[in-house]
Order: sequence, then C-alpha cells, then structure tokens
Amino acid sequence: MPERVMEKGTGAPPALRSRKLARVALALALALGAGCAATAARPRVGGAVPGDAAGSLTTAEDHARLTALSAARAEGAPAGYRIGPDDLLIVRVPDLLVADPVRVARGGAPGAGPAAVAGTPAFEEGLRVGPGGEIRLPVLGPIAAAGLTTAELESALAERLVAEGILRAPQVSVRIAEYRSAVVAVVGSVERSGLYPITQPGATVADLVWAAGGPTKDAGRVVDLVPAAAPGGAAGGRQRPIRLDLALLLQDAGTRDRDLNPPVRPGDVIRIGAAGSVLVAGWVEKPGSYPVTNGLTVSGAVAAAGGHLFPADRGAVRVRRVLAPGQEELFTVDLDAIAAGAAPDVPISDGDIVSLPADTVRLVPYGLYNVVREMVHVGGSVLLF
Repeated sequence: MPERVMEKGTGAPPALRSRKLARVALALALALGAGCAATAARPRVGGAVPGDAAGSLTTAEDHARLTALSAARAEGAPAGYRIGPDDLLIVRVPDLLVADPVRVARGGAPGAGPAAVAGTPAFEEGLRVGPGGEIRLPVLGPIAAAGLTTAELESALAERLVAEGILRAPQVSVRIAEYRSAVVAVVGSVERSGLYPITQPGATVADLVWAAGGPTKDAGRVVDLVPAAAPGGAAGGRQRPIRLDLALLLQDAGTRDRDLNPPVRPGDVIRIGAAGSVLVAGWVEKPGSYPVTNGLTVSGAVAAAGGHLFPADRGAVRVRRVLAPGQEELFTVDLDAIAAGAAPDVPISDGDIVSLPADTVRLVPYGLYNVVREMVHVGGSVLLF
C-alpha cells in the first residue's frame, strides 16, 4: 500500500488541510458580506407607534374606532342597570292583600299554619320580565318594566297602587334576582368565562375582565372587543372586532387614556386570546419558537433563546408584529438602552418575530476568531500560546 505523506506538525494530509482552509476563507468572506447586507437592511423606525407606546397592539385605526365608540357611549351613558326581558325581579309590597294566600305571609312561612300573633300582610313574589318588557301583578295587571331601573320601577308601581285606590302610601321594593338582559360576554383566557351583568354606571372593559376573575396565567395581550349593534342598526348585526392591548388596558385604564378602556354596553363580547408563541431568529444561541409567558418581553425572549452572540447588534433588534389580517408592524428595540434603564422593555405578543441582526464592526473580529479557531482545529498540534 502506498504511504500517505503527512505534513510535519499538522496531523492532516496537505490536500485536506488546503480544502479546510479554503472553506474557512470562504466562510470569512460570506460573513463580511452578510455583515454589510445586515447593516444596509437594518430598519430604523422612529416616532411613536400606535397606542402611543412602543409595541402597542392597538393600531391607529382601532384607536380611532375606540375614540368614536367612547364618545358615542358617553353621550347616552345609563344611570344604572336597566331592567330587560327575561330578568327575574323580586317585588315586595307591605300591606298589600291578594286573593292567593300563598303570596301573603302572616307571621310565618306559607302553608305553615296560623301564627300565634298575626303579622302585617306583605306581598312578595318573583316576577319574570316577559318578552314585551312587562311584569304582571295580580292586582294591577301588566306593568312596563323594561328600560327602567329598580328605583324607577318602584316609583311606577307605587303610583299605580295609589291611582287604583289600593294603597294610600305604598312602600314598594324591587330587587333583581337574576340578570338576564343587560349582560356582556367575557370569554377566552379568563378565570371564569361567562355572561356578566352591567351593574354599575360607566362600567368599562377592564371592569368586566376583573369581574370574570381577571386574565389567566396563559392569557396573551390581545383583547378583541366585539361591540353590540348600535341602536337603530340592522337586526342581529354585529360590528367588526376592535383590538385592545391587555397590558395597557389593565395597567393604564382610568389614569392614562380613557379611550383604551371604553364603556361597555349590553350585548358586547370581550374575548381574551391565549399567549401563543414567539419566534426568535438571527444572532442568538438557540434560534427557534418559544412559548409566550405572562409578562414576557423582548429581552426575555432573547434570554430564552440562550442570549445573543457576539456579532449581534443589540441596539437594533427587529420585532415584526401582525396587528390584523394583512396588516403588520415593524419596529426596533434597543436592548442596551433597556439594560441601562434608559428605555422600557417591550412586552411580547403571540406571533411576534424577534430578529437580532449582525453588526459589521463585531462581525469582522468574530469571523477572524472563527478562522483562527478552525486553523487550530485543522492544525491539530499547533500551539498558539
């Protein structure tokens, strides 16, 4: 067999060593070219982004819709819960006698027999509001209840009792046992999904989210508000969802921008999406997809990917975010400024793509370092120190 000629001190055939060095030189040239291209393509996005906060999920269009919605609803803000069809009311009228003895309590429970001392008769009954918005009392007949507060219905019942000559000074009380009409649906990543009544004037989206127990640990930042059809609109019509930012909604509601936390109306649907995942690419240790946890930020996503490599340009981290079908936003984040406390970190949302480009100044020494390391690997026994 022919002998293989080995170059002294290299531990590798000359042809193999030449091929490896050629590959190293080619890699260095490609690295330099990539660095120049990365620098040329580096986005520099200036100015405020929609929502007046870096990385806000509320687009300029959605913000304009929220402003108009808040203004329209502020003009006709209800003074309290308005009774509607299918609500269950408990009506109590002391001193009112009716023919049915089951509805009258005389010092004891109905059917329990005569009491030792007869008490004052009191009418008390649960009345369901009908589809036409009326309730029926045995002595008064149908009474319009829909659209009234409990206080207004109490006054209306008292006036009818006096007008009919049944009682001179009736003391009527009405309370709502079941809210069925003026409700808002809160669904998705909340602790208790379901229908929630609007029980106070000026209730907002944030109020209803907290009424549902608040967001779960797996909740994302996207909140879709589907407004109920406006009065006079098409029957059964529903408007296009408006995207809100959960982080701004719960943090700044009532203190920063009222339009980010609009009032709710019966029939609204509030939907909180799941956290999802974020894709981290570019000059990081472990590029890939990572789950979005509660409170995850851009710097946290980079850390989850193993941190940045030496050539990464930490001052121009690119974030690509889908705001709506066919609409996306590209902005940059300065991780150095965030680390120094000079800029706030940006929360991550489901579907974000975080990319760390290369800095040419750092890429050249990084490429040389890899060339030298490859040469040491090829040379085998060559000592550099």
